[in-house]
Amino acid sequence: MDRPMFNPATYSMSHLVKERTRSLTMIVTISLTVAFLLLTSSLLFGVINEIGTSEKQGLLQGSIPGSIDMFETFQLDSELSERARNSLINYLMITSLIVFLVAFFIMYNTMAIAVKERRKEIGILRAVGFSTGEILKIFLVEGAMIGMISWIAALFLGTPFIVNLAAYLIERGDGGIFFVQPVIPPQLIAISLAVTLGLSLGSTYMAIIKPIRSSPVALMRTRI
Repeated sequence: MDRPMFNPATYSMSHLVKERTRSLTMIVTISLTVAFLLLTSSLLFGVINEIGTSEKQGLLQGSIPGSIDMFETFQLDSELSERARNSLINYLMITSLIVFLVAFFIMYNTMAIAVKERRKEIGILRAVGFSTGEILKIFLVEGAMIGMISWIAALFLGTPFIVNLAAYLIERGDGGIFFVQPVIPPQLIAISLAVTLGLSLGSTYMAIIKPIRSSPVALMRTRI
């Protein structure tokens, strides 16, 4: 008897909803990491494109309540010497690379733990006739969903949280509780989405490719 039509997106979504607590923990962890990556890359973008211009129109446009100008805080002004500017660019590039590697490490470990806990489920899917390609598609779709949700959370919640927390700590609470939404360049929004999806899909693939090639019996005998 043929198997009924199978929709990997529906299966993945139902699993995320069923394991909502674990899914939320994964999303919060990844979104904060992505927010840090978005923040460092945005500062780098601002340094490269806006120092020496008459207008400052980067990530942290405008003033934060409490008289905090983030460009002044990070000393991003037109009077920086070429040597200081290059040093700052190199520093931000190294920081962005480190955050990128940390983001991949966190995503890979998160997905590896999830895959390990679902080895028996993978074995059952293999036993009832699912091919390795179909199972791979399930996990890649789930990884893409987690990446997309995490990216949205990072863009609208994570990055503003980090910026406002930093501003609050700089002012030591003198400015009271406030909120400001950072202005992020459109090209960086598109790049951050591509990077987040690339990281989530790449880490998911690396975490799942070996287990799905194991025999169903070996997978179902696994003890966590």
